[in-house]
Amino acid sequence: MEKYILFAGRKVPISTTYNVVVFDNEMNQSFYAPEKTLSPADLLQMQLIRPELHPYSFRAGLNREANQLFGLDRSEVDELGQRITQIAFHHDVTSKATDTFNVLCKRGLSTHFDINYDGTLYQFMDCYHTAWATGDNNSMSIAIDMNNPVFPDTPNDPAQGLRDIFQGKINGSLKTMLGYTDAQYETLIALLKALLLPMQVPGEPDWTPLPVVAASCFPPITESGEIINRLLKNPTSFVGMLGHYHCSANKWDPGPAFDWMRVLSGIKGQRNSFPILLDQDKRNLSNVAGDALKNLLDTYYHNTEASEGGWYPIGVNQSWHSGVHISSPENTPVYNMMSGRIVAVRNVKRVTLGDPSFVLVKHERVETGHDGKNKSVFWYSLFMHLRQQSYPDEMSKIPWIRTLLGDDITVPDDILINYDANKFTPEKGVPQSYDAVAAKSPESIRSAFFRGDILLVDIPVEPGEQIGVVGRFGDLPSKDDQPSQIHVEVFSEENIFQTRNGQKDSWSITEGDSSDYSLVRVKRILRPIQEFAQTLTGQMPTFIKSSEIQNFFLEPDEYVVKQKLNMRKMICYHRSEWSPLMNWTKTAVQTVGWQWENESAFGDWLLLWLPFQWLTNDVASALEFNDKHFFFTYHPIYLLEQFNSSYAGDIRKTAEEASDDEAELNRQQLQKNIDRLLELNTKRKKGEPLTDEEKAEIDSLYAVMDDHMGDNHATIEYDTKYDYYHDMSFDEWEPGEWPPPKTNDDFM
Repeated sequence: MEKYILFAGRKVPISTTYNVVVFDNEMNQSFYAPEKTLSPADLLQMQLIRPELHPYSFRAGLNREANQLFGLDRSEVDELGQRITQIAFHHDVTSKATDTFNVLCKRGLSTHFDINYDGTLYQFMDCYHTAWATGDNNSMSIAIDMNNPVFPDTPNDPAQGLRDIFQGKINGSLKTMLGYTDAQYETLIALLKALLLPMQVPGEPDWTPLPVVAASCFPPITESGEIINRLLKNPTSFVGMLGHYHCSANKWDPGPAFDWMRVLSGIKGQRNSFPILLDQDKRNLSNVAGDALKNLLDTYYHNTEASEGGWYPIGVNQSWHSGVHISSPENTPVYNMMSGRIVAVRNVKRVTLGDPSFVLVKHERVETGHDGKNKSVFWYSLFMHLRQQSYPDEMSKIPWIRTLLGDDITVPDDILINYDANKFTPEKGVPQSYDAVAAKSPESIRSAFFRGDILLVDIPVEPGEQIGVVGRFGDLPSKDDQPSQIHVEVFSEENIFQTRNGQKDSWSITEGDSSDYSLVRVKRILRPIQEFAQTLTGQMPTFIKSSEIQNFFLEPDEYVVKQKLNMRKMICYHRSEWSPLMNWTKTAVQTVGWQWENESAFGDWLLLWLPFQWLTNDVASALEFNDKHFFFTYHPIYLLEQFNSSYAGDIRKTAEEASDDEAELNRQQLQKNIDRLLELNTKRKKGEPLTDEEKAEIDSLYAVMDDHMGDNHATIEYDTKYDYYHDMSFDEWEPGEWPPPKTNDDFM
C-alpha cells in the first residue's frame, strides 16, 4: 500500500512500517472540512470561535485553497519550500492523536501533523497553508504534534507501559512528563526524511520539499554545544528544527522528554560510538556536542594515555603500537565504533598474558578522488583482549554470536571452558583459522568457535552494538594483577584520508617504516620522548624504556601535551605487530641488554605472544591483505573525533538564547494577544456583531496563536512522588474556555 504525505498537493513518499492517515480521504480528519468528523457539540464550540470553520491561513504570497493545490507548477512548489524555514515540535497533551484534532478545532487552532503513540502518522492539513500552533513562527514553520498525555499518572492511557518518565528545566520551570515511544521516534524520523531528503521525480530534477531546513537541519545549539532549553533571542529568524518553547517564553513543549540527538541522528544517519562508555552517565557520541563532547573526548584520551602500555603510536619497549589500550573494569560492555561487517572473530581461553579473544570489523565508504571519480575506501577496527564468552546467558547478549551460532549457543560436551590462566598451558603455535562463511555444517562452526579458532565470518554490525566485554592483558606474574583493558586499533591498506577534502589537514602523515622488526625508529615520534626523558635523567636515551614512555604520556606540561596532540594526529605506516612475519628475533638483537636478561628469556617471552598473532597467512589471504602485512594506522579515538566533527551541529553554534528581559517582553506580548482575543471571543459568544476591523483583528490574532493543550498536567506544585516543584506562572491557555495564565502575584 502506498504511503505518502501531501506537500503543496504533491504526494511525497514516506518510508515507515506504521500507518499514515492523510486528510485527502474524506473519511479522515481534516482542517479543511472539520464538520465531516466533528461531533455536533464540538462543531458548535468551533463555530462560536471560528464561524467560517477555517482554522488556518495562507502563507504570504501563496493564496490557493486546498482544492487548488493538486497539479501545481514546480516553481510554485519550490517557492513554498523556500518560505518554510522551520519545523516546530509540540506535544498534544491528549491520550491519542484523533482527540487532538477535536480539541484543536474547538479552540480554533491547527497543526499539520500529529504522531500517535503507536507510530501512526496523521496529516490534518497541507504544508502549503499556515497552521496556528507556534505563535509568531507560524508563517515560516511546519507544526508537528507528538501525541503525549504528559501527566505521569494519566488514567486509561492507551500507551501505558510504553513511556518512561522524564524531568528537566524548560524556560525556567522544572517539568515532569511522560516520554515518547520508540514508534513515535521512528515515524517522526521517517517524516523528517520525507521532507528533508532529495527524491527523484520523473521528468524533473531531484526535489527536496524543504531545502532551506535541509541545509541547516539542526536544533538550537549554544556555543558550548548544549541544546538551548529556553526562548531564543531571535526565534523567527532561526533556521532549522526547534521546539515550541524556543518560540514562546511561557511554553515548554515538546518538553524535557524529547530526544533531540536521537532525531538528529535518525535524519543524518546513525552516529559512531565509543568502544566503551567511560562517562558516569553513560553518554555516547549521540548524547553530547560542543564543549561537552570535547570534555568527554579528553576523558578517553586521558584513559588511554594513563593505561599501561596503551599509547599510540609507540608501545612498550619502543615497539610500534597500532592502537590504544582503554582501561575499564572487567566485563564492561564493548561496543562497535562504526557501521561495518564483522569479518573475523576469536573466542578463546585466557592465557598467561591475558585474553587473545578479538573481533575484527571491516568498514567501507565511498569517497570522491582528486580526479572526481568515486571509489570505495576500506578500513578495519580491531577489538583485542575481549573476555571469552562461554555461558549461554552472556553469549545471548552479543548479537554477532547469536547470528553465528543460531539458537543453539550451548557449549559442546567435549570442549572444556577454563578461564584460569595459571591452569592453562599457552598454545605453542599460531592460532588456527576456520572459514565459517563457506562452512556447510552449523555443528562445525560451533566446534570451531568453542575450540578458540579464528573464524572468518561476514556479519553486519551497527555503531553502538555490543560485540563483547572487557578482558585482561599484561605481562605480570598473576592474572589477578593484570590490568582489565582492551586494545582498540584502526588500520587500512591505503590512507583513507588522502581523498577526504576538508579533513586531510587534520592528520599528519608519518614517514613509512618498511623494516621487518618492531622498533620505532621515526624521529618525529622518538625525539619528544627522548627530550623529556633527558629532562628527568640528564641523559638522552638511545632506546626508550617503557617507564620513560609512560612518564611522557602522563606529563601535564604544556609542551609535552602539544607533542601528545601531534602524535594523535599521526597516520603511521608499518608492519602489523599481530603478524607472524614480524621479525622479533631482530628486535631482540637490538634490545637485549636492557629489557630481557638474555636471548633465552626473550624466547620464552615470545612464546607467550603466539596466541595473539591473529594475522596469519590464512587470515590475511582470506581478507585480501597485502602479503607483507604493512598497514596505515590511526589513533582510534582521534579518528572518531574527526568523523564526528563533520556530523551535523556538533561544534558550531546555531542560536542564542534570549535574555530575561527579552523573555519577559515575549510573555507580555503574548498576554496582550490572549487578553484581546478573549475579549473579542467573549463579544462573539454573547452574539454581539464584530466590526470588519475586529474580524480582521481576530483573524490576525489567530494567525499568531499558540497551540496550548491543557498541559497543566505536568505543573504539580509539590509532588513527593516525582520530587517536583513547578513555577505556577507557567500555566496553560484555553482560548474561549479558561482564563489567561496567572502570574506569580496571584499566588502570593
